[in-house]
Amino acid sequence: MSKKIAIFASWNLLKVGDIYHIGGTHFTYLQFASKQFERVYLISSVRKSATPNGQHSINSLSNIEVVELPPVNSYVGAYKNIRAYYKAIKYVRPLVDLIYCRVPDPFCWMPKLLFNMPTSMHYVGDTIDATRQNEKWSYWRKRVMITGYMPEYWLTLAASRRSKVYTNGTHLLAKLNRHGIKANPVISSTVSINDIVPPDSRANVGIPPRMIYVGYLRYAKGMNLLKRLWLKIKAGYPDFKFDIVGNGEMMADIQQFIASNNLTENIVMHGRVDSRSEIKRLLRGADLFVFPSLSEGSPRVVIEAMAEGIPVISTPVGSLPGTFTDGDAIRYFDFDNEDQAYSLITLHCSEPELYTAQRNRAFQLVRDNFTKEKFLSTVYSI
Repeated sequence: MSKKIAIFASWNLLKVGDIYHIGGTHFTYLQFASKQFERVYLISSVRKSATPNGQHSINSLSNIEVVELPPVNSYVGAYKNIRAYYKAIKYVRPLVDLIYCRVPDPFCWMPKLLFNMPTSMHYVGDTIDATRQNEKWSYWRKRVMITGYMPEYWLTLAASRRSKVYTNGTHLLAKLNRHGIKANPVISSTVSINDIVPPDSRANVGIPPRMIYVGYLRYAKGMNLLKRLWLKIKAGYPDFKFDIVGNGEMMADIQQFIASNNLTENIVMHGRVDSRSEIKRLLRGADLFVFPSLSEGSPRVVIEAMAEGIPVISTPVGSLPGTFTDGDAIRYFDFDNEDQAYSLITLHCSEPELYTAQRNRAFQLVRDNFTKEKFLSTVYSI
């Protein structure tokens, strides 16, 4: 273990005194890197805080050095601090054998185009697609935002042509191929082979089932469909339970909807949960994972649900259709179609054995193919 790596990612660290803190998912990525490399330089935005808010201390990993960037909330905010990004990358340039860049984070093109560093570029999402799917924004606002993002987009493509490129799943491959970029698909995962618990250890399916969603509360995640779906479930199963784990721009809107439609006894809003053990506990307490998203990369949370032995119903988003077969390891409903989602929930209640077979097959696929170890050893490879 003599190689050194820089990780260039907008992971938004908290700094309490001299201690850096990070969310559970990204902490597991750093843990893996710290075991694989002699030295790890994390280039990321840092915000001062009075408390760690339940996050993990990076200082517990002795070979991690944080290279601070100013806190930013948007691409516009990042451009105001372009000199800080330049200085951070210039600092690590002579120190590392590889820089791993998350795409589409701001200035992910800079290490290759300005410093010609050995670069691994990992496409974890599609800013243009996510903008188009945002129900909150008008057509013209979307056009303006996409136009403003295009210089960054073209620079990222130029850097990608000269780098090792990975994509979360296969759905971005065709788009990159049109620009002359050869990419390798991966499935993002935080599931460690050592933590996987066989699904037979879980409790029996409840009727009506206790359902769960884990992820950001954004328009592009299908939150409006979820609201309409709750009303249909309430009519058919008045005592249903639904856990919501996450935070985002629609938090207040969803809370108001729950109160206005007498759903406070049915839906539990947990907010952001950084503790991986708590997320695992909530997943294991659920009977069905519902994922209505309109725009995704892998998505990672579906892999996590499958690893906990939870049957999944989802839109055919991101890499899922190319990875899991409908009716085998997952069941799909069309985008923005709450009627189809509801029919899958009623099927779960009437024929639970179908979903038991589904969850068992999904668990085997994740255990054999989609662990954190396989994912990170690929994107961090020199």
